[in-house]
Amino acid sequence: QAIPELSLQDIKRISPFIKVTDPSKLPISIPLMFRNAQQQVFVKWSTVLEDKRGFESRGSEPPNYIGDKNSLFLRYRGNYANKLSYGFIMEKDQGEQYIDRSITQGLDYITAHVYLKDYNALFREIAIGDYSVSMGQGLITHNGFGAGKSAWVTAIKKDGRALRPYNSVNENAYQRGVGVTICPLKELTVTVFGSQVNRDANVVIDSLDDQEETYFTSFQATGNHRTSAELEDRGQLNHKSYGGSLTYRLRHIKIGMNHMANSFGNALVRSDDTYNLYRFGGDNLANSSVDYSLSMRNLSLFGESAYSSTNGWAHVGGLLLGLDRRLSMAVVLRDYDKKYNAFMPNAFGESSLVNDEAGVYLGMELKLTNQWTLRTYYDMWRNEWLRARVNNPGFGKEFLLRLDHVIKRKYHLYIQLRIENKYRNITPDDLPTLTRERVRLNVALPSERANLRIQFNNKISKHLELRNRIAFSRATSGAQYHVGFLILQDVLYKPVGKPYSFTARVALFDIEDFDSRIYTYENSLLYEFSIPFFDGQGLRYYLNLRLKPLRYLTAEFRIAQTYKTIGQHGSGNEFIDGKTRTDVRAQLRFSF
Repeated sequence: QAIPELSLQDIKRISPFIKVTDPSKLPISIPLMFRNAQQQVFVKWSTVLEDKRGFESRGSEPPNYIGDKNSLFLRYRGNYANKLSYGFIMEKDQGEQYIDRSITQGLDYITAHVYLKDYNALFREIAIGDYSVSMGQGLITHNGFGAGKSAWVTAIKKDGRALRPYNSVNENAYQRGVGVTICPLKELTVTVFGSQVNRDANVVIDSLDDQEETYFTSFQATGNHRTSAELEDRGQLNHKSYGGSLTYRLRHIKIGMNHMANSFGNALVRSDDTYNLYRFGGDNLANSSVDYSLSMRNLSLFGESAYSSTNGWAHVGGLLLGLDRRLSMAVVLRDYDKKYNAFMPNAFGESSLVNDEAGVYLGMELKLTNQWTLRTYYDMWRNEWLRARVNNPGFGKEFLLRLDHVIKRKYHLYIQLRIENKYRNITPDDLPTLTRERVRLNVALPSERANLRIQFNNKISKHLELRNRIAFSRATSGAQYHVGFLILQDVLYKPVGKPYSFTARVALFDIEDFDSRIYTYENSLLYEFSIPFFDGQGLRYYLNLRLKPLRYLTAEFRIAQTYKTIGQHGSGNEFIDGKTRTDVRAQLRFSF
């Protein structure tokens, strides 16, 4: 019933042909899984054809970027069904060195893992190397995407296994060590993990009265090591973490207890900005939580309550309710104390910090007919304390309305409106002339962003699909407002049984200000995607070409260019002195 396309009648029809087998009854030896595993090797290269400021020499001074313009990526992965996964990733970003001189181990970023799942009735998961951890609804940590505010208004619940192998190029979001999940009883699951990894951080050595004090002022999460300053921050923080979870399941009820402790080699000392008053500082941070879920027929209740060593509490609870086969409702309540802090939280909310936020979310999905679906949500929240770019407490609200019309294998039309109101600092320039004299300091006042999108996907044939989109935006700040407009055309050609396919896009945009920017999803190489934003005025196009000349080889190529008649490309070291920015990518995939 959770799959919209399957009616209850369809479920009853296919149920005689479906069998669920206990994986523990099908043991396979580990050496056999390694011998019969499917192997894949990815080799990827990318660059920007234009010169960025960071690569330019300034007189006798060398460029700010110590490496060249090429980005390289190597990935090897082996897997046997969904039981065994192992492999490694090596990557060098644009501007980085090919060889890391400090450790002489290869490209700038390396991650590796071995992951075994459902080996027998006792061992559910074994993760060695780099992995990610999920607990409850993400108040402490969670590795899943989604489960937030989106057009899929009822996708609000976080699930998934406690451990997952790490296959991302995000260089600061993993644990490194060992994690194990066991089932000593049928109803009981126990997960324990330990990790030690050197993370990027801005470390300061302060000499005072002939004594040295070492601390760090911030985490560096970009993963870039292109300049001497970025290299100095690399791996400066020794981060140790450990923890685990205990989960009890009995029919429709699940209750879990979770704990995670973090120890940093040095103390975190934040800036004196007022909004940092309740943010975490020090060298140790611990979190404990209890999560729960209850499923009964057409009702699903879930939530989590967590406590941090900074004397803060966080609570989130949700409800999924099927009122009718055509009507579903979703409710989320959250209350995150300003004193609550976690290292890598990923819970439902407006802010990713899970800090100083209390709100209510209401979502509804209504299938008007078999072809028409209405989705909507309304979210409102308040903040008791200051934040970056917000100099006083405030509140916010967000509204989305989407209407879909779908005829399978023919076309898909939808209209989507999204309006968001939240507080942000207003400068005197944002106010009417008569009011500017009264404003001496930046204050936070309500601002609004509205986006309207109309998209039509037309399935011309089994091989060809056309997608058209028109998008409008409006950003209001004080007495000023800025608007934006975008129109795009996608072509997707994927002939059945042919060794080639391509996707292409042409987009025109005219957007007055950064606040009225418009985001769009873009197709890219396999296992890669991008959601860039448009601002200024100009044209963007791209072409993705995929070839499969041999059974074991797939080749992909992508070229994307943005031409701006108004506006600039990037800033700082990423600034391009010209009207165009051209990205080129190529990838080879070997399967054997």
